[in-house]
Amino acid sequence: MISSFIGSRFRTPLFQTGLTFVGLGLASALWVVTMPVATAKLMAPEEMIQAGLPPGVMVNTAGKPQFLTAVCAAVKTHHESAARITKAAVAAHKEYAGEIVTTAVRCARGEKIDCELTGAIVAAAIVAAPQSAAVIDDAATATAPECADSVQTRTERSDGKQVLDGKEMVGGKQVIEPIAEGPDYVAPDTPPFLPPGGGGFNPGEPRVLICYNGRQRRIRESQLQNFLDSHPGAFVGNCEITPATSR
Repeated sequence: MISSFIGSRFRTPLFQTGLTFVGLGLASALWVVTMPVATAKLMAPEEMIQAGLPPGVMVNTAGKPQFLTAVCAAVKTHHESAARITKAAVAAHKEYAGEIVTTAVRCARGEKIDCELTGAIVAAAIVAAPQSAAVIDDAATATAPECADSVQTRTERSDGKQVLDGKEMVGGKQVIEPIAEGPDYVAPDTPPFLPPGGGGFNPGEPRVLICYNGRQRRIRESQLQNFLDSHPGAFVGNCEITPATSR
């Protein structure tokens, strides 16, 4: 009886100590899992990009290769903030709008492309640089042709017409310009930075006029066959105007 009493006195502290260690272990595991998300919520997208730049190099003054590398690192680290990072990046360097979108889409993709995320990246980029909507559309479509429909919904007016200069998104006015033969984009003198995985976005590549679902759009020449194969009913040429489509 005495021995059982002494044993119980020893077992109780040991049991309590064991519970304490188990509790600490669970708390640590939860902290490790939630810390990246909490950090992302606390950090501004500019800070996420800045974290990938060399010491002394700032977001607004970084060269293109350094900047795009930092954008890629930020998107990979803070995947859930890819659209916010893209918006901040384009706002800082509108001259790289197309290449920023290419980088963000590539670095955000996992084993399978997420077209919803790609569309969000496009929408965020257009908000930051509405005048570059055509370049942004082309860059995203060239990088993720399987997401062409998601991308197009981000660059269309409510009446189904394409927005190529982004004016619809400025002051809420619905203004549309004729489809341009090429994007309003001049490639910088420095060689384009292309993160690993797939072909690059070439601003000078010819575009082919196609019709899909009664809507006119231009597709990069290198992506034409892929688009036609994945969009039954699409064809090269002008859409025929009928009483049903002209209303």
